Amino acid sequence: DLSSTNQKNILQQNKQKNSFFTARPLLVALFFFLPILLPGFIGWLNALLAVPIFLLLQTATDEQKAAVEIRNGLLMAGLGSLLIGRFSMFLFTLIMLPVGYSLHHSAVQQKNPAQAGIAGIITLSIAWLFFWTGYSVLSGTPHPYTGLPTSLDAFLEQIIIVYRTNGELPVDVLYRLELLITEMRELLPKILPGLLAGTVVLTVTLNMIISRVLLRRLAPEKVFWPPYKEWQLPDKTIWFLIFSFVLLLINSGQGKTVGLSLVCVAGLLYFLQGVAVVMHTLNRWNLPRAFRLFAYVFLGLQRYGVLLVIIIGIADTWANFRKLDHTEKDTTE
Repeated sequence: DLSSTNQKNILQQNKQKNSFFTARPLLVALFFFLPILLPGFIGWLNALLAVPIFLLLQTATDEQKAAVEIRNGLLMAGLGSLLIGRFSMFLFTLIMLPVGYSLHHSAVQQKNPAQAGIAGIITLSIAWLFFWTGYSVLSGTPHPYTGLPTSLDAFLEQIIIVYRTNGELPVDVLYRLELLITEMRELLPKILPGLLAGTVVLTVTLNMIISRVLLRRLAPEKVFWPPYKEWQLPDKTIWFLIFSFVLLLINSGQGKTVGLSLVCVAGLLYFLQGVAVVMHTLNRWNLPRAFRLFAYVFLGLQRYGVLLVIIIGIADTWANFRKLDHTEKDTTE
């Protein structure tokens, strides 16, 4: 019995050693190492690293084996980052690791996109908090969040100086530009928590959308979440928006500042829902792809277009446009 157990352990160890250079660990290593090697070109890939983790876990026949493959891939990426002197950047990429696991477990438990998104947002928020707190303690520097408002203010002040030294700008244009930047310098510290929270929401949402699209190509039988155009916020989310506006309107000082941040987050949530409604509508009308792309770009770049999408997202809470479309279609059929 002991000899057979030892043989099994040896075989398992050999499999783990051999799995270092198979395709799946190498892909994990590639995805986690490239943003470190070329941060100026594909540093944005850091925000999407939950995708390969989610896909590897979802398409694996054995979750334990998949965990070993992820570990081996991360070890290779970590070694590569250590050799080029960027190990701290590698540690930053690990923030997305628990997000990938969170999305995988949400899919296994058949949670809807809203529930999976909430779990992912909480996971990413905790991961960010632990990383930056640990970084601050180990490096002996102030927490990055405390210095972020000062850095942003200095950056905006530098922009004003650059434009002032540019003699090509008319005086009236320069004056309006300085007023705009001054207003931004006053507003940014107040809405900074909301902007950071919105970044977390957007990051998790993009990882979910991309993961679902790629999983549909790799293993369609394991796709549980519906297409993004059918995603919908819980009806109770409207109370979050109402509470945000109440704080913004009746409070002053710190309460109003909190209200501003909450309005930013609520606006982003309903913008994402509005985009889903627009996608559903354009798809239902069976419009050409070129026209759809033009519509998306127009709505995304125009200030009033963004506001319109947010209003559509809010109105969908009561109107439920997508359900109405399905009802009309069933009636005509």
